[in-house]
Amino acid sequence: MLLCAREAIFKPGYVNALVNEGHNMNHAIAFNFDHLNCVGESAAFQAVLKRARKMAKVPRPILIRGERGAGKDLLARFIHQAGDRSGRAFVVMHCAVVPDEFFATDFFGREKETHVDAQPGKLELANKGTLFLNEIANLSRATQEKLLRVIEHKKFEKVGGAEAFDADVHFIIATNAPLEEMMDSGEFLPELYHRLSFAELILPPLRRRREDIPALIAHFVQQLHFEIPNLEQKTFTPAAIKDLQAYHWPGNIRQLKNLIEQLYLTDEDGVIQSSDLPLALTTVEPLNGTFSEKVLAFEKTLLLNAIKDAHGNQRLAAQRLGLPYEQFREYYRKYHLHELMA
Repeated sequence: MLLCAREAIFKPGYVNALVNEGHNMNHAIAFNFDHLNCVGESAAFQAVLKRARKMAKVPRPILIRGERGAGKDLLARFIHQAGDRSGRAFVVMHCAVVPDEFFATDFFGREKETHVDAQPGKLELANKGTLFLNEIANLSRATQEKLLRVIEHKKFEKVGGAEAFDADVHFIIATNAPLEEMMDSGEFLPELYHRLSFAELILPPLRRRREDIPALIAHFVQQLHFEIPNLEQKTFTPAAIKDLQAYHWPGNIRQLKNLIEQLYLTDEDGVIQSSDLPLALTTVEPLNGTFSEKVLAFEKTLLLNAIKDAHGNQRLAAQRLGLPYEQFREYYRKYHLHELMA
């Protein structure tokens, strides 16, 4: 059974990842992207999308929380597209990379002064549209207070000016920080949190939605074929897919995307197997401890991946590893591989 990227049928707004066993197309997975690449049919992810669609049309700030790499920026764009301001600007401000002394100019904008040109701020650029503030927990308390006043009064003044402008924007905020702990320690304004948490969306990490991984793989492969039209077709074996689903993905979707692209672009035989995956993903034991312990973990993983790739055929696995069959059987018994294959 192989997940065939080029054999997938791509319809407007959908990706169908077809799983081919022999000559029979016996399974298809279709996912509606709702204008954007929010891929997944897991209950946890769909619950977030359902609430996001509902809150997108409400003129109140939306707070997105989730781990790094979980797709908070994509969910923010999804909310923008699902709301009444979809035809307007979607402006992004990365709070983690804007020094505090430059925040006011970048956020509010600057009036023309002597020897200083006028500069539009993010609020002006996002007028009647959406302003996405990413990693808001990086803002200082003083800056948080400025943001709170804008959200409360819907007015702002540019740096170097006195005229008040309307802040007609839909705020979407994202963070991976523990805001409750930061409020307890005085690092985050409780008043700002209460304003932002009117609609709070918790984006589940990839390890909580493993069933979405095959669809995400198909989507990333689809993107690669769009970017590189003459890219050779590659396939993922069921064992490789299973191993990818079993991994805990600390870097979430971003980490999965990077790995899939790397595997797809560097594979040479057209079939991506368990043995092609990084050892850290497939090892049956942690790669730590003494040198001898690391060698044992490596041997066990190497043997297990060979058996997976050979679909349980031990003679074929031994042949691919370049081992005599009897020596392979000794390793098989030594590491109790039959228990790991169960």
